[in-house]
Amino acid sequence: MKPLGLGYQKIDMCPNFCMLYYFENGELTESMTCGHSHYKPRIGRGKTLVAYKKLRYFSITLRQQRLFMSPRTAEHMTWHQSHHAVDGVMVHPFDGETWKHFNSVHPHFSVESRNVRLGLCTDGFNPFGSFVTSYSCWLVILTVYNLPSGMCMRLKFMFISMVIPGPSNPGRNRDVCLRLLIDELT
Repeated sequence: MKPLGLGYQKIDMCPNFCMLYYFENGELTESMTCGHSHYKPRIGRGKTLVAYKKLRYFSITLRQQRLFMSPRTAEHMTWHQSHHAVDGVMVHPFDGETWKHFNSVHPHFSVESRNVRLGLCTDGFNPFGSFVTSYSCWLVILTVYNLPSGMCMRLKFMFISMVIPGPSNPGRNRDVCLRLLIDELT
């Protein structure tokens, strides 16, 4: 992905999922919330500092721009503006009450048809493929809802935004990891 200009960032995080060592917190040596050390103990002199846990973050901005660079996908990115829903039938998230409610609450966003609407989902998986090991990673995946229903659920339009390392799931602290995505989208 790096040769395509779609690399990723490694962001250190607390192993208890309570904070990211990011921007203003990047130089801290222990968590402000739980007090856990940022780095593993050094073995020997002169060894580099190694963080306990690293989150992989894949920027979404370049991938969104590429949707509009391709003539084949660019014409479909404003599909929702000309689509007319059939009453009582939901074929696409556009047909749902949540989309309509969002449009009424944020009319400045809904006026511009090129604004990208994203759906976020997360799921865990065992990278070692063994049910014996309790280690798991968590993916955060973004789906582009501007596209027609036949396209928006295809794998090539679902973007991995981040990989949250295990061995356990982040639980209620998942929002700490999502700060990177929120910062990029705002």
